[in-house]
Amino acid sequence: MIKSKLKLSLAASILVATYGYAGTVIAPNIAQIELSGDIELKAVQEKTDTETINKRTAEINLNLDAKSENGLEIYTSYKVFDGSQAATAGENIDDGFSVTHAYATLPIINGKGKVFAGLIPNFIYGTDAFDDGGEAWKVAVAAPVAKGVMVQVVSKVENEEEANKDKGDSGATAIRVDAKVNNFKVGAKYAQAYANKGDGSTPPAPADKEKKVKITTAYIMGEVGGVSLGAEYMSQKIDMVGVSSDPVTQKGYFLTASKDIVDGFNVGLSYLNLSKGMKGGDDFEPALIFEKDSIVSSGTKNTTAFIVPFFFSINENLTANAAYVNADIQGRDGKEVDLGITYAMDDNVELSAVYGKFDGDTGCEIDDQTKVEVAIAITF
Repeated sequence: MIKSKLKLSLAASILVATYGYAGTVIAPNIAQIELSGDIELKAVQEKTDTETINKRTAEINLNLDAKSENGLEIYTSYKVFDGSQAATAGENIDDGFSVTHAYATLPIINGKGKVFAGLIPNFIYGTDAFDDGGEAWKVAVAAPVAKGVMVQVVSKVENEEEANKDKGDSGATAIRVDAKVNNFKVGAKYAQAYANKGDGSTPPAPADKEKKVKITTAYIMGEVGGVSLGAEYMSQKIDMVGVSSDPVTQKGYFLTASKDIVDGFNVGLSYLNLSKGMKGGDDFEPALIFEKDSIVSSGTKNTTAFIVPFFFSINENLTANAAYVNADIQGRDGKEVDLGITYAMDDNVELSAVYGKFDGDTGCEIDDQTKVEVAIAITF
């Protein structure tokens, strides 16, 4: 995946926030510049039967956005982090700085559609159960085709091997349809992805195999009788070129519902089912310990889970939350209980603490452990 790194001062960032299309946008065309972001400092303790790990993480996200008088919008986001945060996020520990996204949007069809171009985040599609997170270099066009119905075509590149033209490239092309029907949002997406693209003549090396993936996703989200509902399905048909004549089809299902029982008290119930190697999305974290890195099935064993979250607003500043997870992780049972509390000091400063305990069968993908996180988050 392309990881752009920019080391610019804030002033320099403002000066280079221009974008060309049939001409050049210059400073006088900019009608509005917005600076926002957040800072999160976190202390974490993870304790298993064999070791106790204490660590602190620090991360600053800085967003610099601009809008021009003719409707062009520019979005940029930069992240600064310490070594612990870098290791957690899979970043280069020595850099401490990365570009989260940098892209522009241009209105078309009298403002009813848009063109997107640049380093664009993979916005959550439907629920977050199978979302792949991250960002990629993309070009996308979104256009209305009927009242409440939008069609979007996306082409993205995650890794481009410039020296070898298109050989070795990774990316995807997708078409998606989203619609609003009464109180429900529905959508479907079909994508053809590829990795380590071959040249059609040379078989891929054993350690660098070409992969083709056909992805189908569908979701529905809405509300009936005060109950918030959501459902999503994803199928991935994976063909490892030159390795096997039988593609593998991974599947995932996610169902969720929640309701306010009394004023300030909300309870939910979710069910997850993964098969044939399907894994949870990069942004899917239903519990403190049972989260994205550990939610995966194998080629022969499914992973399923029931997740029950609770939220209670004690007052306008103080919120308590809890979660219970009962999972079958590739044939091994596991249970988790979380307890947390969040205090909003004001509109910009939030303190939180959460405790989680996971117990699983011998050989479970997740080690038995307790985990405590204490954090302060500042938004601006």
